[in-house]
Amino acid sequence: MTYIETKDFSIYPVNYLDAIIEGNPFYIQFKKFEPEIEAQTIKIIHRYLEQYDLLFHKNTIISIIKELISNAVKANLKRIYFESSELDIDNPAHYRKGMETFKEYVFQSQKSKILSLLNESKYAVKVTFSTSNDNIQINVKNNIAILEPELKKIKSRVSKAYKYNNIAEAFEDVLDDSEGAGLGLIMALMLLKNSGFPRDSFSIEQYETGTLASLSIPYNKTSPESHFKITEEIVKEIDKIPSLPDNVKRIGLLCKNPESTIKDISHAISIDPGLTASIIKLSNSAGYITMNRIETIGEAVKIIGIEGINTLLIATGVQKIVEAKYKKFEAIWNDSQKRAFYAQQIIKKTGKNSRQADQVYLAALLADIGRIVMLSLQDDLFKKLKEISGYKGIEDASLLEEIALGISHSSLGAMICKKWNFNESLTKTIELHHRPHLAPENLEALIYTVYLADLFVDIEKNRSRFEIADEDVLKFFNLDLKEEFIIYHNSISKKFFSKIETP
Repeated sequence: MTYIETKDFSIYPVNYLDAIIEGNPFYIQFKKFEPEIEAQTIKIIHRYLEQYDLLFHKNTIISIIKELISNAVKANLKRIYFESSELDIDNPAHYRKGMETFKEYVFQSQKSKILSLLNESKYAVKVTFSTSNDNIQINVKNNIAILEPELKKIKSRVSKAYKYNNIAEAFEDVLDDSEGAGLGLIMALMLLKNSGFPRDSFSIEQYETGTLASLSIPYNKTSPESHFKITEEIVKEIDKIPSLPDNVKRIGLLCKNPESTIKDISHAISIDPGLTASIIKLSNSAGYITMNRIETIGEAVKIIGIEGINTLLIATGVQKIVEAKYKKFEAIWNDSQKRAFYAQQIIKKTGKNSRQADQVYLAALLADIGRIVMLSLQDDLFKKLKEISGYKGIEDASLLEEIALGISHSSLGAMICKKWNFNESLTKTIELHHRPHLAPENLEALIYTVYLADLFVDIEKNRSRFEIADEDVLKFFNLDLKEEFIIYHNSISKKFFSKIETP
């Protein structure tokens, strides 16, 4: 096998994507944790977790691995500093003397000099990825053995991290900390604990030629008992979601009937003034592409077509459910409308027909329906989930997915689509829109489009960036180059906002 090697990092084997799919080990190695390397590492972790449908752990795992890498690089810098200062790091007196000036020298006054020495040194950090039994394993290794007193201190921190009730307790306890492996590591481990991982998921050990920090991620992080309770509650919540309104289902069947005429469908919609107003409003909204403003339902059917009307019927029905049952998550729905508009623009790049444009609009619009439902659990159920997860201090509802469910919001969205009897292509697109590499060939265009539209929205919300985008999707749309990616993103964003400003 060959490996990727640049002046800043190396990856072995070169095709780590195949290694992930085949379950083979691979690694990335570097000396400095520069932004380019950070982006590459995040991209690898994202792809690794999505292979096992564990993306709901993404923020937690990335935070922990970045902290472990930072500590490993800092340990290497410490060795270089002591060597360049002609101090014996194993001598307690020398160690105390060196640590008095280490931080100021390395991170402020002589930062460029010490980084240059690091580049020329033998010291490196290797992050390895592998699988064993029912766990995926991420190891952060540097090729120097940690000092015994430092190892003892870190293990003490690790032990305490699982005892703190909140970060304030941790902060008070590390105020006297003079170096690394303090609050940063504790916060990372508290994330691990708060996400329901067992205590033995993390370990750090010294061996003859280096130091190894290991993170073990179970495919099913919760105990069977708690996972059963959680699943049962989620299924109950899905069962309580209303079905699409009867008038929507009735007219939907009319749209699918090949013998139905435009006049038949227009009449069926027009006898329901509320539905008529909703469809006209949605067809003129910023989230849906129409060339001209639509004033009547007859115009809507003629301009949008029967397939388009059926799409708007479903969208209208779902919107009514969201407004009635999930009103407080309206902001997520607004983002969904922008994503749907982007998706309709993007699908044009593939040369697909208008029917696919309708499908991708609906898939992009409904891509976050699982998140809306997930975050809308009743207060008493939310408290119960917090109790099951063993953590009482969480207030950020967005972490509920990571802590309690063991299922991604996209998989939950697919379950909801099945409840509403949506077709297989729509359901599958929603299920895989965060895992495009799993897209079946016949659905690649749809899934890639929704993924890219969602990425654009996330970038605008500062939740993602080009550097960690899926390479297959970028190649599919010929957006491999960052400059071209930005230009295209800006172009469809301007179209969306110009539509908002159009009266």
